[in-house]
Amino acid sequence: MRGAMRTRWLALGLMSFGPLGAHAQSAGEATITLPEEKERGCPNPKKLDLVPFTPRSQVGLGGAGWLMHQAVIPDAKDVYFTDRERERSGVKQVAPEDARKLGAPDPTLPVWVFGKADAAPCRAEPVLWWAARMGTDGDRKTFLLAEVKADCDLLPPGRLSGTPVAVRQKDAPTGCKLRRPNERETGKVGEGLPSDALEFVPARDCEAPECSRVWERFGASWDDSSAASDLTVAWMSHEGKKDPCDWSLEHFSLLLYRPTGALSPVQLRGGGTHLFGGLYDSSGPRVVLSRDLGTLYAHDAARPKAPPKAVRYGSPSEEDLANARRSLSTCKSKR
Repeated sequence: MRGAMRTRWLALGLMSFGPLGAHAQSAGEATITLPEEKERGCPNPKKLDLVPFTPRSQVGLGGAGWLMHQAVIPDAKDVYFTDRERERSGVKQVAPEDARKLGAPDPTLPVWVFGKADAAPCRAEPVLWWAARMGTDGDRKTFLLAEVKADCDLLPPGRLSGTPVAVRQKDAPTGCKLRRPNERETGKVGEGLPSDALEFVPARDCEAPECSRVWERFGASWDDSSAASDLTVAWMSHEGKKDPCDWSLEHFSLLLYRPTGALSPVQLRGGGTHLFGGLYDSSGPRVVLSRDLGTLYAHDAARPKAPPKAVRYGSPSEEDLANARRSLSTCKSKR
């Protein structure tokens, strides 16, 4: 009798663990498997602490790695570039104990970097700091940048699609991923504009054969029918000339986002004209990222008409300014 009661209480005790996880039995022994931690998802766009990256080569350092943005060093604290040095670009190493004085974030607050497309973020930490002087005579600043040690592979510099981005927060943004632009559409001469963009592109008098129009769009979409894209349109005035290199061009660019369940997109204003990608989780897109010269923008996907957050991480050089706009010119030779 007593043995039977003990067996009954043991069975009831094991059953009481039911809500904690699944039971597995091996060789007559019952084991308890705890449930996986609930996904936190992407950061709240209102509290997002976004961290851009810059190629090492852009500031004059060798190698194919990346530098993580830390801060813009105020002129009053810039002891690395003085007098005539402030008139040109350069890079100098910063002692670790000086980084915080120059505006580096609290190193105890983790940084989670998104590297490859649609992959989970990994932990990264700064290991070496640099003061980089960038820009032109009209806009030159010193930026505090850091080399990082990451727990995952980052694609080497070379294309925008491989540029990493990170968020700074206490807990890992489990379940949050970065979707990069992976869709491309083009419109050749004589082809109409995308139907969902017609209302956003200004009308131009452009009649063949004296004028032609082309367009290009890069975008990303999600399973819930939401999508983001950048669109560039070019009007080419021939002016009686046959060589495309002699034609005058006019470009127009915009950024579009179609929320979940919407029939048409809305224009994302106040940010960049190049789609960087989108942070998403199981609920869909949370943040649409765009960029322009030296600035990364974060648009709240739930409030597409709200002004985006902006993080400046560099000052463009003369070469950057010259190549800033995506050109759709059909000219095959250099001017």
